[in-house]
Amino acid sequence: MSAAIRPPEAATPIFRNGFATTALALGIVGVGFGLTVLFGLLATVFGALAVLFGVVGVVRARKGRATDGGMAAIGVVAGLLAVSLGIAGMVSMPDQPGASLSPSGWLG
Repeated sequence: MSAAIRPPEAATPIFRNGFATTALALGIVGVGFGLTVLFGLLATVFGALAVLFGVVGVVRARKGRATDGGMAAIGVVAGLLAVSLGIAGMVSMPDQPGASLSPSGWLG
């Protein structure tokens, strides 16, 4: 019994897109910070970085130098969502901690 020897197949190069992975991770973390009102600045920073890395990832995927262009696009969307949540959180936050509660009589 002799095993059939097959010729080695040409290895297809695996192009990874680290920018897409980074954009998606930063976007998810940014959205998480954006959902908590106290961390609006962090959400905005992480979201902006996610948009930056996501755009770079999409450009690299379109040029054929990387894969996962869809993941990069989702990272851009998550980054934009994080930026909008962060800005909304910073705008809705009162300047003084008790300023929004004192006129209604909660703080006495």
